Amino acid sequence: MTRYLLTGATGFVGHRLTRMILARGHSVTALARPSARAQALRKIGVKVIDGDLSTGAGLGEAVADADRVIHLAALVKARTAADYWTVNRHGTARLARELAALARPPRLVVCSSLAAAGPSGESPDGHPGGPVSHYGASKLAGEQAVREYADRLQAVVVRPGIVYGPGEPALLPVLVPMIRRGLVLKAGLGPRRYCLLYVDDLCTALLAATERGTPLSSDNPDAGVYPICDGLTYDWPDICSVLAQVMGCRSPAILPMPMSVVHTAARLAQLIGRVRGQMPALNSDKAREMGCAHWVCPSEGIRVATRELGYAPLTPLHRGLTAAVSGGLEDT
Repeated sequence: MTRYLLTGATGFVGHRLTRMILARGHSVTALARPSARAQALRKIGVKVIDGDLSTGAGLGEAVADADRVIHLAALVKARTAADYWTVNRHGTARLARELAALARPPRLVVCSSLAAAGPSGESPDGHPGGPVSHYGASKLAGEQAVREYADRLQAVVVRPGIVYGPGEPALLPVLVPMIRRGLVLKAGLGPRRYCLLYVDDLCTALLAATERGTPLSSDNPDAGVYPICDGLTYDWPDICSVLAQVMGCRSPAILPMPMSVVHTAARLAQLIGRVRGQMPALNSDKAREMGCAHWVCPSEGIRVATRELGYAPLTPLHRGLTAAVSGGLEDT
């Protein structure tokens, strides 16, 4: 039986990954702040250690007996750039430092994001040009912080495309109501292309990376970093059309919005969010990402991930969206 430590186990991906690990007969320890979701993990047999990566509380106890560590915890929306860095860079560095100090460090898998690489170039196979958002920059900095311990710690980074599935909190809750109304907004006037990945395929890839794959290297910035998706690219109408089929609706009309309008809407949403004490999904940081035309995995990177991780996605978009809609948008 392998002992897994998960950060971010109370989140969308963590929820699915935890159940997958338990179903395979292994044990899970979760480092999590006290919450109803943390309590729910205890009820299904997870050892939950009260803690917080942003402060380091509970971290020493959490890593003590781990055979494998999967780092999912991240801040995806924040009021300031510093808030992103507190969790996504400094929290990740704190975890790597704690693991590297052990006599026999467990292998670490970091779930990062395509945002860390940045959008691809003018063609879907173009080379990423670097982060365009504070979120992406903080995720890249977290990867680099882990690489600093490459001489003492075996670590692998997985960069998924847009992850969706039952309980996904961002994409589908926005798209579904618009498709029901028959009109979907699109950021920008030009084409937009994306890579997607069903959540269970991501979980399978993360588990594969705990056993296989080239570790990060201080000499080679590309080694140990694996972009993954379902192997295809989709434009906005593609995604909306397939989702409409799944929902039994007509393909919606697509209304492109100038990026000037998107940025204004994002600023307004942030102002309203501050009054309500919330950070909206549409914010200035996200709008910077939405202004980019291509968020796709480099073809060569996908081939390397398939070869070195021994991983292949199993869920096509139609089946994945069917599971997501039938499973509910907030089942976690």
